Amino acid sequence: MKKLALLVLLLALSAPSFCIEIKGRIIDERYFPVPNISVVSSKGGGDKTDKYGNFVLNAESFPIDILLYDYSGNIGVIYKNVNTQNPEMFFFGLQASRNINTEIMKIEFPAIPQGRSAIIKFVSDDVFSCDDVFASAGDKMKVLTILFPAYQTRLNGKVIYLEKTSTSFDKYYEFPVTVIKESGYIQNVVIDQMSTVSNPGESYVTIYPPAFAYDTKGFSVYADFLSLHRNSEITLNTSDGDIISSKIIVPQTLPYAYRLKVEGRAGYKKGEGFVSYTYSYPGSNLNISTETAAKLDAPQDKYWGVSNNTQFAWDWGSGTGIYVAHFHAFSPAGDFYVVTRERSTNFPKGISNGILDGNEYSWEVSKYTTYTSVDDFIKVRQYANDLAYKAIMTSELRTFRINAF
Repeated sequence: MKKLALLVLLLALSAPSFCIEIKGRIIDERYFPVPNISVVSSKGGGDKTDKYGNFVLNAESFPIDILLYDYSGNIGVIYKNVNTQNPEMFFFGLQASRNINTEIMKIEFPAIPQGRSAIIKFVSDDVFSCDDVFASAGDKMKVLTILFPAYQTRLNGKVIYLEKTSTSFDKYYEFPVTVIKESGYIQNVVIDQMSTVSNPGESYVTIYPPAFAYDTKGFSVYADFLSLHRNSEITLNTSDGDIISSKIIVPQTLPYAYRLKVEGRAGYKKGEGFVSYTYSYPGSNLNISTETAAKLDAPQDKYWGVSNNTQFAWDWGSGTGIYVAHFHAFSPAGDFYVVTRERSTNFPKGISNGILDGNEYSWEVSKYTTYTSVDDFIKVRQYANDLAYKAIMTSELRTFRINAF
């Protein structure tokens, strides 16, 4: 009996102990779930995402690296030093349509009078995407293109119609609608004089762009709804140019816990620049912060002789954040992203499983603030929208080769 107990103990000790279960989710940069992505742990084991973007891995211990592969799009991503059991990870560079429903909706409304314009959009608290549509004087009809995940058969939401003059927003309509997958006909929404209308009133937000000299500079102001999906934001104003300050008209009130999202952007001709996101409210004054992108240290531009052991390095850049190094192969085309807290990485050709093939490449580094670690960047998002300042700074673009020719 003692010998049997000893044998069982020895077998237990010799067997691999995968005691950590990692249940994660992969989303694209529009926050859509990404199915059929290969997910591999650096410590062994793998899975494929289901239709909801979910996967399960087992690991003996933390930290681990998690690799993501989409061979149909020839894209790969590695997240370095992961220590969380419930990651929600972006699959960068993917804008695939094969797992997405596309439905068309026709919006009819009374002809817009001279001196007026309107913003029309579908919004929802479900996962979706729909571009803003802008109507000008004389327009009576516009078409919305609504995207949502392939696993959904119906999408509930509202069509918002916001009409303005040069000095005020004075008409707001909303219509509850259900978008039906493959309904076989174009859905139609009619906004007429009998519809319920409210007056959102007018207010202003004053924007002060960065005072530094950039080759390009601008900003956009959005109506952002905290209780709806983050893709529900409505574009209120977009301005580009060397602007010192600008006073922008915005609605005083809108439903759904309305606030303002201000996107600031600036850049140089070589590609270095930043995009920042600040949140505010009607009546506020807002300075767009200046951000400094990470500077690429090595290798130098047009370097040849790169191998799997070549180290790609960059400096800190402004703020606290994580880095996403993007490597692009020209022929055959492929993209690989390295997500790390460190300021260097080896050339990832060896772990790309053929995605980085060929001889000529480019690379750049983006810094995402205000994240303190990779785990902070991939933690499950508790809210429908961001609640604090965010920025993405992008370095210049450099090229390199493996061989001289």
